[in-house]
Amino acid sequence: MTRNIIAIVLILLTSLLGATALQASDVYIDQAGSTTTIDIVQTGSDNTVGNSTTASTIIGSNSDIDITQTGASNTADIETATGASDTKIDYTATGGSNVLDVDISTATDTTVTATITGDSNELTVCGTLATDAAAAASATCATEVSANTTTTNVAITGDSNKIAAGLGSASAVNNITLGATTPSSYNVINLKQSGVDTPVVTLNVDGSTNAVNITQN
Repeated sequence: MTRNIIAIVLILLTSLLGATALQASDVYIDQAGSTTTIDIVQTGSDNTVGNSTTASTIIGSNSDIDITQTGASNTADIETATGASDTKIDYTATGGSNVLDVDISTATDTTVTATITGDSNELTVCGTLATDAAAAASATCATEVSANTTTTNVAITGDSNKIAAGLGSASAVNNITLGATTPSSYNVINLKQSGVDTPVVTLNVDGSTNAVNITQN
């Protein structure tokens, strides 16, 4: 068994003398080994981990991916490809206009945990993504997750946040919390669940003018 540990710390700071901030950092992951731990820390604006055209790809078993982004307009796009199993994705973002897209495809035993604090954040967990989020609605999934055993834990605090999840897997467990400690408003949640087993969703929303659409079959 191989064990890979990768730590990436990318910090963008504005000079105390008022100089222009350094350029944003872009990280791409193409990981195929087993028992891998990857830690990515980005501070500043417009940082990326993969993007909509070239997602960071996880293939293999027992991968632990930790991503922390602090600042504005940061994005992370991750795909767990066929063959991946027991993948844990932990995402923490603090700031505004953060975007996390996770395409689980047919990977098994995937856990996605996202903690986001700020306004105008977007989160999608799908098999494949159909459309990006727009001003009045969250993104939509072209296909749902098609795999056994997925767990999605989402906690977002802030306003005008958008969540889209297509989680049609057996033994799907999904926990979504908006405004855990501070009332959060103008949020949009689209959640679709279907599968062999009865899917489970726990939804807690604290705030006003929220739109929640849940479809289970």
